[in-house]
Amino acid sequence: MSAPRAYDLTQMLQKSEAFCAYQERCSAEVIDKLKRMGAEDGEILQVLSSLLDNKFLDDTRFAKAYAIGKLRIKHWGVNKIKQGLQLKRLDRELIAEALAAMYNEENYFGILQEVANRKWQELYKEKDPWMRKQKLFRFLTSRGFNYDEFSDLKFD
Repeated sequence: MSAPRAYDLTQMLQKSEAFCAYQERCSAEVIDKLKRMGAEDGEILQVLSSLLDNKFLDDTRFAKAYAIGKLRIKHWGVNKIKQGLQLKRLDRELIAEALAAMYNEENYFGILQEVANRKWQELYKEKDPWMRKQKLFRFLTSRGFNYDEFSDLKFD
């Protein structure tokens, strides 16, 4: 179901180039944008191939940037990042490659330790040590970290 036609092919291409130049995008985001513009399937393929040829669009580059950015800026764990990439309708191999790049290029466990220490300090009012640890573990799980990754952490 596409929107009423508002643009011709060259305008859609120009708008798509600007859309991709603003920040990294994945193919699914561009396809959704083109459908909202009223593009038909053949036009979507033409625009996508042009964007790929001119290096405006690259799902591998997007997946790596997404994974590293979410870890570095939002301090998300691997599970939450993986879920976000799956919602972007990316291929399993691309997701695995992006997560491997994230582990290689970033200090994943250092960020995990930093997030855990900060939250541990925020929970100082909790007198019961078991409850304090449970609250921390729930928080880390909600951030997308695996139990195996944080169960052995030591706190100040």
